[in-house]
Amino acid sequence: MSPIPQKVNSIGVIVGRDLIGDALIKLPFVRALRNAFPQASIHWITSQGSTAYGNALRDATHSLINEVHEQPEWLKVTTREGGIAGGQTPAPHFDVLIDTRNRWREARLARQVPHNIFIAPAMRFLFSEKRPALWRKRPLHLCDRLLQMVELAAGYVPPSTGALDVPEALMQKARAMLPEGSIYVGLAPGAGNPVKIWPRYKFEKLAALQIGKGRVPVFILGPQELSAHGALSSAVPSALFPLQDYNGWGTAQLTIDHTLALARRLDVAVANDSGVGHMLAAADCPLISLFGPTSPAKLAPRVSRGFVIRAQDYGSEEMKAITWENVGAAVDRMLEGQ
Repeated sequence: MSPIPQKVNSIGVIVGRDLIGDALIKLPFVRALRNAFPQASIHWITSQGSTAYGNALRDATHSLINEVHEQPEWLKVTTREGGIAGGQTPAPHFDVLIDTRNRWREARLARQVPHNIFIAPAMRFLFSEKRPALWRKRPLHLCDRLLQMVELAAGYVPPSTGALDVPEALMQKARAMLPEGSIYVGLAPGAGNPVKIWPRYKFEKLAALQIGKGRVPVFILGPQELSAHGALSSAVPSALFPLQDYNGWGTAQLTIDHTLALARRLDVAVANDSGVGHMLAAADCPLISLFGPTSPAKLAPRVSRGFVIRAQDYGSEEMKAITWENVGAAVDRMLEGQ
């Protein structure tokens, strides 16, 4: 596949909006763009709402995204004439303009933003000025669909994994909570949808197994899991709960950066198909992902070292079918570098 011939100084990426989960899933795409075009100015443009790259993930992605434009006036189009709506700021020019929204009407109008090359997957790249071969199947994984557009721009698929930046002040506190000298196994027992949750007692069994092998279980509990804090600490008294160590952080107002800092200290982690799983992946933590009713082929977090365990391999779509013994064996293999 031939790369875009001219030098790329500016890249525009149009999205609808990015809640925190959407933004985390798209991180491999953003990393790949930056790796393919390290000198380019990358502009993230929303058409419907805000983006986590402009708030919760702004500091962590400062080296990946140069500018965020949330619903800029210049992106709005007139419905009658189909032209760029007027405004105080004219539409900027982009060497590469990528419309990720996969809607043909929006892609047709987005082409009017000044550009050299326009790439959009809508209607099998009908409006795109670079296209994949007709015989290529549409990738299953959401990340691969996005990475296909990077491949069209760069001529190859660049590295897409890595760890987000974390402020050194937070890393110092994370190192104090999880100091050198121990093997830390992260356990993230929550998920937004109850059907994605592996039973809590199995996380407790897994934690006890790690203690028996001289490792330290570290529970990563978000706001939705706080009600389980007492039961987990009673069942596994020697486990650590660093996100609830507000004295250690010096605040009870925690952000995603606190989770990223802890993830950088873990030797391996086990997580459900959840937002926390993608947060751990954003730090490139070695990750074992547990899946049941949802599809890892479409949604598994992307990390340098990862492993997926599916409930279907145990004869069911229900998470409870996954055995804690087999998850424990996967932790062993991950720690052994397999």
